[in-house]
Amino acid sequence: MKRLVPLAMLLAVVAMLVVACATPEQRAQKLFDQGKYEEVLAKFPNLPIAQNAKAKVAEKMIEEGKYQEVLDNYSDTPSADVAKAKLAEKLLGEGKYDECVQKYPGTPAAKQAENMIAEKLYNDKNYDLLLQKYGNTPAGMKYKNEKGTEEYNKAKKMKKADKEKALREIIQKYGGTEAAKLAQEDLAKMTRPAAGAKAPAPVKKQ
Repeated sequence: MKRLVPLAMLLAVVAMLVVACATPEQRAQKLFDQGKYEEVLAKFPNLPIAQNAKAKVAEKMIEEGKYQEVLDNYSDTPSADVAKAKLAEKLLGEGKYDECVQKYPGTPAAKQAENMIAEKLYNDKNYDLLLQKYGNTPAGMKYKNEKGTEEYNKAKKMKKADKEKALREIIQKYGGTEAAKLAQEDLAKMTRPAAGAKAPAPVKKQ
């Protein structure tokens, strides 16, 4: 029995020596494998593995619903995009459309909020702002189609010079609509050289 005690002490000393001789990378990897991500960040913040540990901490916070904390402290992790999406969804659900668009642009919820804002602008007949900020939303395209068709019908009754100018304006202002497509076709016909017409002679250099 007495021999076992010195042996145990020897093994403990050997274990301590192994740990002491381990490189920082090895010690950090061991902590990471044990799921001690916060400890990795605290003890080895400058090692490459720290970024992986940071991502793991952020993932855990997402599961706990700590979205703002993730944005504040872990904005360089993949979880930051998840946090933005979740916070944007919250604002959308609360009807805070402008805040949703301003704070979290590009998120699915922000795109829905833009559609809601655009729909209201259309219903309120605030067409200038609708075209200026939300022209590519469903409501914006709806108005552009309506207005473009109206302008196109007017242009068809104009004389050549005025008609050409009107068609160009329709193409510029109502791009992507059926009216713009028709205006483009009409303009191409108007500016196409007549069949059999001779090309102008090249100017001779003096």
